[in-house]
Amino acid sequence: MNLASYPLRQRLTFLSRFLPLVLLLLAVGYQLGPVRLVHKTFGQLAHFGAEIFFYALIGPLLIYLALRVIGRWFDAEDQTARLLSAREHHLASMASASVEAILSINADGLIESWNRGAELLFGYESAEILGQPLTILIEGGEATEVELGWLVETVYRKGFIRGHETVCQDVNGRTITVELSATRLSKDSGSPPGISIVLHDITRRKRHEEDIQRLNTRLNRQLTEQNRELATKVEELAQANTNLQKLDQTRSEFVSLVSHQIRAPLTNMGGAVERMQAGCGAINPTCTRMFSILDQQVSRLDRLVQDVLNASRLETGEVALQPEPISVQPVVQQVGEQTRARIATRLIYFPDKPGIPLVYADRDWVVEVLVNLLDNADKYSPPGEEVSLEVRAEQTEVTISVRDCGPGLPAEDIERVFDKFYRSDSSDSQIAYGYGLGLYVCRRLVEAQGGRIWAENHPDGGAVFSFTLPVWQG
Repeated sequence: MNLASYPLRQRLTFLSRFLPLVLLLLAVGYQLGPVRLVHKTFGQLAHFGAEIFFYALIGPLLIYLALRVIGRWFDAEDQTARLLSAREHHLASMASASVEAILSINADGLIESWNRGAELLFGYESAEILGQPLTILIEGGEATEVELGWLVETVYRKGFIRGHETVCQDVNGRTITVELSATRLSKDSGSPPGISIVLHDITRRKRHEEDIQRLNTRLNRQLTEQNRELATKVEELAQANTNLQKLDQTRSEFVSLVSHQIRAPLTNMGGAVERMQAGCGAINPTCTRMFSILDQQVSRLDRLVQDVLNASRLETGEVALQPEPISVQPVVQQVGEQTRARIATRLIYFPDKPGIPLVYADRDWVVEVLVNLLDNADKYSPPGEEVSLEVRAEQTEVTISVRDCGPGLPAEDIERVFDKFYRSDSSDSQIAYGYGLGLYVCRRLVEAQGGRIWAENHPDGGAVFSFTLPVWQG
């Protein structure tokens, strides 16, 4: 049996009972055994000396050994007590010097200890606060008593409380939000246990949390309002889109209707002019000039209707391209000759350049582009001046250029001449009439066939309109 594992009091109790019993057993055993043998063998004198030896030496020796053991026990207990005292002193020093507010209360709720952290937090000196009730720190009236009662009851029942938030006030009445942790202290000499309390100042953290909460509330309110506005905008946009679709459909129908309604009378007018020219026996110079004007205006209106129809079809995707390998030179010559025949007063120059590779394009729409560019050059070239066509080939594309002898393009118009309805001169005194559709149609048709189109001024005067078509790679 290891007595060292038992408390000192139990060990002393055990020894006080065990030692007399050992002495008694030794005396009885000596009287029943060795004493008789000595008495019979050596006589009375030897018997008396043996008893003196036994009772005067063995008994005190056992008592001496027992006292030595008890002394070592007391030394060990004293050393343990000193270690515990030093540890308690160290812990007390740490608690006293801690920046956290640490205090303790007794069973009556009176403050018994007060460290440096508590002084810094609440402003009370130890002499001022010791012996005061804990309610002096906790803000509130009857609610304070209820909260303190719950706190004490919970600590006694569970042994601790952790993370309880409450509101305190310092010596100047300033409100402090704290996080409270409490632990039940060990009982001492039968007295009711006290409570150790640690208070952590969370005023700034709570203020930040409140600021964040207010910010979140404001952001949520703004987000809700913006979502509401966005929903309204989406509804308005959907309605506007619907209206635009209806408007676009109406525009397409109107363009188609007007174009067809205009082309029918134009066809009739053109036929009537031809019959008048053929059927009139004697035509004076005035009639000849009027016939020419009528023919020009019919052609002009027919060109306008054609441009409007082409622009509408390009925008709605109704233009069906049928690209194929074609030779550019015959197409250029054909369009040049037709234009020269139609505009007898204009000299159109188109040199023959053999060896031009085939291009991959739609022949009819290439013709449409060339006709528009030649008409545009004719409008802006002075009477009697030449309009020239040029074709040049590169490795991946063929470039076709039309140059006029007009005044050229202003620098700010070079990038915009291909915009829809754009006119560099929209005044009533403009050099040539037009509606800004021809070049727009050219750009859409060229880009649809994988080419590029641009305008520039020639160093010797006039404007040059060029477009490219991809070389056939078959």
